[in-house]
Amino acid sequence: MTTSLNFNGPRLISLLFIALLSVEVLFVLGDATINVGRWIDSGPVRRFFNNTREDGVASWFAVTQTWMLGLTAALLYVVVKAKEGAVSRRVGWAILTMFFLYMAFDDGTLFHERIGSWVKATVLGENADSRAIGIFPSYTWQLVFLPFFGSLGLFMLWFLNRELTTTNGKLLVVAAFGLLVVAVVADFFEGIEEGHVLDLYGWLKQALGTSLNRVRHYAKSFEEFLEMFAMTLLWIVLLRHLVHLSPTLTLEWRRQA
Repeated sequence: MTTSLNFNGPRLISLLFIALLSVEVLFVLGDATINVGRWIDSGPVRRFFNNTREDGVASWFAVTQTWMLGLTAALLYVVVKAKEGAVSRRVGWAILTMFFLYMAFDDGTLFHERIGSWVKATVLGENADSRAIGIFPSYTWQLVFLPFFGSLGLFMLWFLNRELTTTNGKLLVVAAFGLLVVAVVADFFEGIEEGHVLDLYGWLKQALGTSLNRVRHYAKSFEEFLEMFAMTLLWIVLLRHLVHLSPTLTLEWRRQA
């Protein structure tokens, strides 16, 4: 038995984009009001809306969205394989699938942060106060993982530029990677120790007349928003490409003799 599912893909994807962006903006506003502004006295509730914590609702949303992005890349692999696409295309979508699923795992487990902490403890000792290793002044995870993330990012830019059929989709991919680069730069300055020549957040504290903790918190919240929005853009691009390659979804059940 075969069943075909027909739906208005472009309209649903546009509505999904509006919904995702609205939720991400609400996370930022909720953090600023309920958490930082203390609209609610309960500490556990405020922590639930804290964008910078890994056990808040925004973190769950980000992990889930990245997971769905990975599943969409997997569907694109299946479609390309079913259409007998070139081996290089299948390999490309397989790599993207594994990378996005890994990123969901990484975000949910703090994998790169924990490995970075382990490397720092191995090099500097368990009780080291300094975040710097050699001349690198920020978080150790960047020193360890950025070559890997950067290489995969360049591959994705090249592959999606070759695979996507619309200029708009290609520009959205570039915009998404631009947002991720800004987020990484923000995280780099977050890891700079107070008083360092590159202590941007310390300078902002003086310029704004506020506390360093508040500057770091809002910067971290903004960084998390950039990462979520970047993943939203990539998900929308992949969904549009999936609809382009496979406008209808056919489900087939076969009874074994």
